[in-house]
Amino acid sequence: MFAHLRPKRGVVLTGALLFTGLAFGCLTTSVSAAPPKKQPKREPQVVSNAQLHEGLHVLQFTKKMLEGANHDYGGHRVAAVKAVGAAEHQLKLALHSQTKKGAGGKPNGKAGSGRKPEPQNISNLQLADAIVILERTRTVLQKANHDYGGHRAAAVRDLGGAIQQLKTALKYEKKKR
Repeated sequence: MFAHLRPKRGVVLTGALLFTGLAFGCLTTSVSAAPPKKQPKREPQVVSNAQLHEGLHVLQFTKKMLEGANHDYGGHRVAAVKAVGAAEHQLKLALHSQTKKGAGGKPNGKAGSGRKPEPQNISNLQLADAIVILERTRTVLQKANHDYGGHRAAAVRDLGGAIQQLKTALKYEKKKR
């Protein structure tokens, strides 16, 4: 019934991943390689806050992508979604501790209910893409020079757990074949 939408979904997913990668690359490039003469020097806290905000946006996108992958992977995909959600929560707490205002928003419910499973190879690609995105996000967050009351480090830890769950999920799928 929705077979004509599958190619568009792949194009949208690829475009979103490219946009996310470019935006993330621009943030890290502008932060680390900006010439001091042309741009005013920014406070380290402002740079760290920008890194956390960008990381939060990437995590929200990645979480939605993983929720949309509707194969089970022995429960590892779901565990990775929970770990990404925990990292997202830690980043919200970190930013809240700096701004004194809430980040708001509760993650939505289950994705994929009432639809046919997508092809396994598409789901595998989504998980593999998420690993790359989460590893890059973790690297950027590790470079932030403020502790945020331990929340940044907790988010980095949770991302490590999500990455490990996704890797285990892909290994689980290979063993299943």
